[in-house]
Amino acid sequence: MGSKLQKIHAQGAGIDVGSRQFFVGIENQEVKSFDTFTSGCHQVVEYLQQHCITSVAMEATGVYWITLHDMLVSVGIKVDVVNGRHVKHVPGRKTDVKDCMWISELHSYGLLKKSFIPDVQVKEMRHYMRLRENHIEQKVKAVQRMDKALVMMNIRLSSVVSDMQGQSSLRIIQAILYGERNAEVLLNLCDSRILKQKKEKMQECLKGFYKPEQLFALKQSWEQYEFSEKQIAACDICIEALLQKLTVNKPEPVLKEKPKKIYHNKPDVKNLHKMVQQLYDGKDLTVLPGITSYSLLKFFSVTGNDLKNWETENHFTAWLGLAPNQYQSGKMKKYRRIKMNTEAGQILKECVQPLLRSKHVALGVFGKRIASRRGPSIAIKAMARKLACWIYRIVNKGLEFVENGIKQYEERQKKDTLRWLEKKAKELNLTLTPC
Repeated sequence: MGSKLQKIHAQGAGIDVGSRQFFVGIENQEVKSFDTFTSGCHQVVEYLQQHCITSVAMEATGVYWITLHDMLVSVGIKVDVVNGRHVKHVPGRKTDVKDCMWISELHSYGLLKKSFIPDVQVKEMRHYMRLRENHIEQKVKAVQRMDKALVMMNIRLSSVVSDMQGQSSLRIIQAILYGERNAEVLLNLCDSRILKQKKEKMQECLKGFYKPEQLFALKQSWEQYEFSEKQIAACDICIEALLQKLTVNKPEPVLKEKPKKIYHNKPDVKNLHKMVQQLYDGKDLTVLPGITSYSLLKFFSVTGNDLKNWETENHFTAWLGLAPNQYQSGKMKKYRRIKMNTEAGQILKECVQPLLRSKHVALGVFGKRIASRRGPSIAIKAMARKLACWIYRIVNKGLEFVENGIKQYEERQKKDTLRWLEKKAKELNLTLTPC
């Protein structure tokens, strides 16, 4: 005898979110539609309260759901934001019923998987960090346009200097915009290190063939660069203020080591390393290879500091899009690669990517071993998964990470290989003899 499903959310509703309308479905009630303006959001809240609705399920459609979600939460209604794909993949929908009624029915029986929604302050940090990243992208594009304008005037600055955003390069560009054309004068604006190593080559590359249209393009790109710098600085002020708010009642951490150097796009935030450590209750996650205070702050803005929202590290890595997908039928095992690039998973991939060139970190050796068999992209994903597991263990279980180095890792690999060989030899009734 088959058992009937029992309703988990008796006073539940489903909301189909669109760009122009909200469709609200309640059991034994006609589907009602509301516009997506603020007044319409208030009407949805009032309508649900009139019918004593305590929990709601809605699809995460673009950004249209956010305002309504926040309003419902503010009045005490529990909201489960679900992935639209999960709704469609649930079998049983035979009729042409409205989406909101189907969502409501699935929600009432607890058949929908709730998406992770961080708290208000984490969402605020996410907004500032994403905005900052956008400004950094715009700044990089402005630098690329400046380099193009210089090349069009045969000033090959990028072929001599390693960083177009270095102080020497910026001083030269600014002097050109002010009307300086003498290569020797421009050369004197360079750093002493450049003059010592590349003086003659630098002087030759600064002899340009100036064109008015390219000077105009250079000027506009420079103004865009300066504007982006100001926007980034404004974001840093907001980030610092929010960090102070988040760490106001948290104890001072014990700083065991010096903070790792941040080479690119360092935020202008005082005591960044200390405050980021406070976010994780004194746990220093920067001891992990590839993790800096800045990358950890970006990771926090996506996941928050409460990783207990995920039951196990496997659930956590799957949510990050870093878990391999294995399908088994009898003795047959298949691996299917699913393209899933989450923001948090991408942050960890960026952290581990430089480790493939490392000669001192065990995680880098692990990545090289995977890369030799399956390619660098799979290796980076596998390394990012290991890093995510260690983040979960440190935050949730309080474990300490110790970098044992390459030698210990290689010895462990030899032991694992030997055990595997002994197992295979036993299966084949063979005996291993040392050479």
